[in-house]
Amino acid sequence: MALDRFEVRISIQKVLLGLVLVIVPLSIVGLYLTSQSDRLLSSSMGTHLKTLAQMYSADISHLVNDRIAAVKLISADPGIVEAVTAANRAYQKQDEAAVSAKLDKEDKAWNSPESAPAVRALLSSKVSETLRHYHEMEQQMLRITITDERGVPVAAIAKPSRYTLTSVDAWQSAYAGGKGAVSVSNILYDESSKSYFVDVGVPVTESGTGQFAGVALAAVNITPLLANFQQDTLGNGVKAFLVNDDGTVVSGPKTDVFARVRSEEYSAIGDALGSVEGRQHSYVTADLRNGRTIIGFADTGLSKTYKNLNWTVLVSQEERQAIAPVRVLGQFATLMVILALFMITLLAVYYALHRKQQFADIETVTSANSPLSPPHAV
Repeated sequence: MALDRFEVRISIQKVLLGLVLVIVPLSIVGLYLTSQSDRLLSSSMGTHLKTLAQMYSADISHLVNDRIAAVKLISADPGIVEAVTAANRAYQKQDEAAVSAKLDKEDKAWNSPESAPAVRALLSSKVSETLRHYHEMEQQMLRITITDERGVPVAAIAKPSRYTLTSVDAWQSAYAGGKGAVSVSNILYDESSKSYFVDVGVPVTESGTGQFAGVALAAVNITPLLANFQQDTLGNGVKAFLVNDDGTVVSGPKTDVFARVRSEEYSAIGDALGSVEGRQHSYVTADLRNGRTIIGFADTGLSKTYKNLNWTVLVSQEERQAIAPVRVLGQFATLMVILALFMITLLAVYYALHRKQQFADIETVTSANSPLSPPHAV
């Protein structure tokens, strides 16, 4: 039958031309779309890292403010206020020189066996019992001490380091020249509990008058807060850091709090922190030692109230890891472009050879049909 002999003949020239016309445009479009995908994915990851930084920042702010609120609650307890006020009234009946001499004497003997009765009386008082109840409700308070206006402990859950606490920076910050102010110290370390902590000081004020009467001091454990930043990675190479405004790492992967390590990421976001637009954007892409890196950041907002807590959260990821999902597509698009170029080259070579062959055939035919050619032998 006729259909049995049906054949489709297409020259290699047309096949190559068709492939070029299809592959080249598609490859160029694919490469363009892939590059656009890289850019969009990088931007998307920047927004994601910024969101993570904001979440960490909000958690820190909430935790710190929650602990400070707990100390404020203690300082406002009616029983504690009354005990502090009563301690201050006792000074009114004594000569100033006699009071100073007594405080000096007690301070010198505080860490000797001679002070045992005074320490026992302090820790067994009704007000100290109240503090222990607060401690049971808030286990992250390692120590709680209440002092009068002269820094002498009125109540405590453990023996204070000295009889008068006026030489302690946290007490002086809360005293604030007699005006009273809420204060938070720099990060400290408690050897006995192996914990990082900050001293939170809140003024105790007299009922009715609101005048400064004493200080409520609490050593607040922040080890769980810092531990959130000490993981090697949050997944897929994402790392989180808590950094001071001087660029030193407060807490980060394999970084000790007191090592004072400089943050390369913080230096990279310096310009963004200095502009309103940069702070609103809240992420940058920068070239670091390990390669191009996307860095999201967020201010904890604590430094507005507590000068020692000038912390910024950084969350970073190397760009090559962030855009890995489209990197294979980019490599495929590049391969297709190379293939298209190869096809164009092959087609050009084919045309050149075919053209040369055509010219050779024409010359042969022309030479054979020329009237000047010698006659054929018979």
